[in-house]
Amino acid sequence: MIQKSDAKNQIIGPESSYVLGTTNLELQRLERQHAIWRDDALASWQRAGFAAGQRLLDLGCGPGFASFDLARLVGATGELLALDNSPVYLEYLQQQAQRLQLHQLRSQLFDLATCNSALELISKQGANWDGAWCRWLAMFLPDPNKLVKLVASMLRPGGKLVLHEYVQWDTYALYPRGGAVALFVERCIHHWQSHGGDPHVARRLPALLEAQGLRLLGSRSLMACCTSDQPKAIWLQDFLRSYAPMLASAGLWSSSEQLELAAEISQAQLHPSLWVTPALVEMIWEQP
Repeated sequence: MIQKSDAKNQIIGPESSYVLGTTNLELQRLERQHAIWRDDALASWQRAGFAAGQRLLDLGCGPGFASFDLARLVGATGELLALDNSPVYLEYLQQQAQRLQLHQLRSQLFDLATCNSALELISKQGANWDGAWCRWLAMFLPDPNKLVKLVASMLRPGGKLVLHEYVQWDTYALYPRGGAVALFVERCIHHWQSHGGDPHVARRLPALLEAQGLRLLGSRSLMACCTSDQPKAIWLQDFLRSYAPMLASAGLWSSSEQLELAAEISQAQLHPSLWVTPALVEMIWEQP
């Protein structure tokens, strides 16, 4: 069971390969993050035709904040299967699903980075799912083509895949006076790439999905530019604060650099400033 701790950054369970970690602090950040991006997710599910009674997959579900919304969407007559490789996040999801009486929500421990037991998963869960959803998952996978092949094999004809992934992460910026933010972004990209990730992964996905026979139905940009007090700017500032210790522990961020970053954030809150999100795209694909 996940226990509350006075140490906000204490690990709350066995660490998975999720490079951002599985701490109390990260779980709380993920909850705030989903709240900020929730309307965009709901709109994309509507465009994909996700509806009551369907069988849907939540790939890389984490603690399940999107899973709870998807489970409510499919309703008691539908089914939502949430997959993740973090036992501690799945335990949190199961506790909350029980508390919320979302009996249509099931979860399964599965390593989407390797998909080593993909045939077993397909055999157990079937290959007739109506839809699949993933957000900020492919960017952390050493080989996203394994995920693409898995999804293609599990969707029924007419089934939809909804993706929210970054096409260019280094558009994350603060203007003006954003030098420390730019350096932070550069270090994050280096950190993820050193772990096999690709923060620009959406550039590669269309070719991979087309090769598996899927058809692109539509796409749009979710990139935002906003002032310091708006939700998506607050989300960017939240990430700067929460991820700095991770970079520091990897030897990629110093105390002096942190002081400069904190000063930039404070300055941006006092003066007119523009925060720009990483370039995020939505894609909706169909299994013909």
